[in-house]
Amino acid sequence: MRLMVVYIVIVIIGEFIAYGIGRGVEMFSTTLSLPIFLAMFFSVFFFGWKLAVRVG
Repeated sequence: MRLMVVYIVIVIIGEFIAYGIGRGVEMFSTTLSLPIFLAMFFSVFFFGWKLAVRVG
């Protein structure tokens, strides 16, 4: 149970960071913002699990 809580917290934090970076890129290039955001969005789930296993 603790592992899932750690994972959910990491994912929430990571998605806010991905959103912020995506919005920042959108100021310079609207075309690049979606691919960058999507790559980061899915990477958060993958790397978030690996980090949660180490932490939890």
